[in-house]
Amino acid sequence: MHQSARPTASIAPAKPEHAPFLARIILAASRSHLPRGPFDLALDIDDAELLAIIERMTLGDVVSNCHFSRFLVAEAAGGPVGALAAFDPAEADLSSLSPALETACRALGLGSQRIDRILERVHVLDTCFPSAEPGTWTIEWVGVDATYRRRGICHQLLTAILAKGAHHGCRVAQVSTYIGNEAATAAYMSAGFLASREHRTPELASLLGTPGLLIMRRNLP
Repeated sequence: MHQSARPTASIAPAKPEHAPFLARIILAASRSHLPRGPFDLALDIDDAELLAIIERMTLGDVVSNCHFSRFLVAEAAGGPVGALAAFDPAEADLSSLSPALETACRALGLGSQRIDRILERVHVLDTCFPSAEPGTWTIEWVGVDATYRRRGICHQLLTAILAKGAHHGCRVAQVSTYIGNEAATAAYMSAGFLASREHRTPELASLLGTPGLLIMRRNLP
């Protein structure tokens, strides 16, 4: 039987109108293969509220690794189907996540006491994750809609973001996933990444139910 050709995705920088889609990608990527992720633990609210806050972060004046300007988007069939972000931690205009999150929460009317509790939980989570090294092209928030997986779109996105990192002047790229996410590990290996080290902490095991992170690296041209 003749099979129709799979749609080809086009890769382009994200735009503000992609914000709702980027929020869904960020939330899904933060959870990885786990039932809950850092955003769930920090904010302890339902998905609708979580997505509203993350969407505001993608559009805010405080530019963090969640800002739309850090993303590439894959589009097919007239809409976004995948995305990822990357940055060099040495970039002068890049803020940490906490100020972006605080600004988004205030913009959506959360009270000061509630925000203070959120930021306290964020600080605890921050101590569980390794800091990215300046000069390293750091890839985050990788995701493709379930309907469009296994079509090479993740590989297209990774190839494009690696070229962007090389153009930026970085010589090494890094991506991380939770230990045990075999699908993500295989996708990154197919793009030339190799396991560099594991970052294990008892806090991550207690808070998220994962022993830690697998950090993968590859050279850039």
